[in-house]
Amino acid sequence: MLVAGALSGALAGIPAAVASPAPAAAGPGLSRFYAQRPAWQPCPAGFPGTGPSPSSHGSPPPTGAAPPSGGARRFQCARLEVPRDYAHPERGTLRVQLVRLPATGPGKRLGSLVVNPGGPGDSGVNYLIGNSDGFAHLGQRYDLVSFDPRGTGHTEPISCGTGYTPASGTGADSLAANEKRINEACGRYSGELLPWVGTPDVARDMDVLRSAVGDRKLNYLGFSYGTRLGSVYAHTFPRTAGRLVLDSVEDPTRNTWQTAVAQARGFQRVLDDFATDCVHTGHCPLGSDDATVRRQLTDWYQKLTDHPLRVQGTQVDGTAYVYALRQSLYSRDSWPALRDALAQLRDGDGSGILQLSGSGGAGGSTGTAARRPGLTATAAMPSQDQLALRAISCRDTSERYGPADFPRAQRELTQASPLFGPDIAPTLLDCYGWPVPGDDSSRDVAAHDAPPALLVATTDDPATPYEGAAHMARALGNASVVLTYHGEGHAAYPSGNPCVRQKVDAFLIDGVLPVGGTGCR
Repeated sequence: MLVAGALSGALAGIPAAVASPAPAAAGPGLSRFYAQRPAWQPCPAGFPGTGPSPSSHGSPPPTGAAPPSGGARRFQCARLEVPRDYAHPERGTLRVQLVRLPATGPGKRLGSLVVNPGGPGDSGVNYLIGNSDGFAHLGQRYDLVSFDPRGTGHTEPISCGTGYTPASGTGADSLAANEKRINEACGRYSGELLPWVGTPDVARDMDVLRSAVGDRKLNYLGFSYGTRLGSVYAHTFPRTAGRLVLDSVEDPTRNTWQTAVAQARGFQRVLDDFATDCVHTGHCPLGSDDATVRRQLTDWYQKLTDHPLRVQGTQVDGTAYVYALRQSLYSRDSWPALRDALAQLRDGDGSGILQLSGSGGAGGSTGTAARRPGLTATAAMPSQDQLALRAISCRDTSERYGPADFPRAQRELTQASPLFGPDIAPTLLDCYGWPVPGDDSSRDVAAHDAPPALLVATTDDPATPYEGAAHMARALGNASVVLTYHGEGHAAYPSGNPCVRQKVDAFLIDGVLPVGGTGCR
C-alpha cells in the first residue's frame, strides 16, 4: 500500500521545456494540467509489490514474466493531477498514480509506451511492476509507463463500505435486491466520484499523461478492456494518437447483454477445445471421449453447487469451480494444471480447484462484468477491483437490467453455455439501482482522422471473441489492420508467440504495420 507522505511533492512545477499544448478536444481551462511534469522518484519500498497481482487482469502475465531483478528499485513513481470534471476543471482534481520504467537501451529512445492491462478495475501500476520483463524488448526503446485509472488501485479507489445486509430468499428478486444494496452503499461512500470514472474521462487523463511525459503522440499497448480505452482515445484525440496496439479487442457493436452471451459461448467453445485436448493426451482424468469429458465437466458443477467441498476452511462450490475453469481458459499454458486439479477433484480433493480459482471464486477482477463469479447473497462486499469494475462498467452503459429481465437472461445465457451461462447471468444485474446514470458514449469509436492501429485477435479467445476485432476495425474507419493469432487464450502478445511479438514490436518500434490478413500460429 502507498505509504503516507512517501510521494509528497510528486508533481513538479512547469518545466523549462513546455509540454505539448492541449489539443482542441481537451477543452478550455486545462492548460495548467497539460503543462505539468511529474516529479519521478524511486517507488517506495514495498510499493505496490514486486509480484503479479493476485487477479488475472484483463490479460495474463507475459510468458516468462517474473518479479524484476532488484525488486522495484528501477521503477519510478509519481502523481498526475487531472480535473475531476473536465467540463469544469475548477471544481476539484484527482491525483492519478503513475509508474515508469525508464528505457534501458540500446537504441534511440522513442518516448513513452503507455500500457493498460484491462479490467476495468485492474491496477496498471501493479501490472507493470509485476510483469515488466515480458516487455523487455520494447523497454529498450521506450520508457514503459502505466497508471491506475481513476477509481482503481491507488487512484481514488472506489469504496462501498465493508458489508451490507443481504436480502432474504432466493431467485431474481433476492439477487436484484442484493445488487441494489451494494450499489446504494457505493453511492453513500463514493457518490461524488462515481459520475467521473467512465472510460471517456480516463481517455482524457491519458492525454494529459501524454503531454506530461513530453510526447507529441500517445504510443499505447492495451489489452482487453484496454482496447476500448485505446479506441476511445483515438476517437477523442485523433491528432495526438500515435502507434496504438489493441490486443484482445472488445467489440464496440455489442451492448452489455450481447457481450455476456458472446462470452458464454466463447468460454464454452474453448472449454470444448480443452476437453478434446484432454482426451488426446491419453491420460484424461474425466473420460476417454469428448462427450464423456464434457458431460463430466457439467456434472461436477451441479455436484459442487449442491454439495460444496471444504478445503482448509474454505468452501469450494459451483461458483469457485466455474471460476477456476474460466481462469484456466485464459491461456493454454494453464491446461495441464487444470487437468491435475480435475484429477484431484475426481478423488474428492478440491484443493487444486481452490488454487486455480484464486480465493474460491471470491475476488479478483478479470475483465468485463461477464468475466467473474456471479455474486451470491453474502454480507461481504466484493473486492475493491470488482467494485471498480462495477463502477466503470455502469458508468459506461445506459443499460439497467432488473429482476424482470433475469429469467430471460438466465434462459439465453444457459442456452449459450449450460456451464458458464448460469454463472454469468447474475452479472447483468450489477447496475440495478446504480446511483448515477450511465451512457453509451464509449461505444462510439469512429476515428477517421487517427492513424491506423494494429488490432490483435486470437481465434479462440474466450473473453473477447475473435470477430470483435473486425467490428472494431470497421467502427474506427481508419484502415486499422487486424493481425490474427491462430490459437487459444486471452491476449496474444503476453502469450509469447514469436510471430505476434515480432509483428507488434515492428509496429511499435519501426512503425511498420503488417499486411491486412496476416496470421500467426
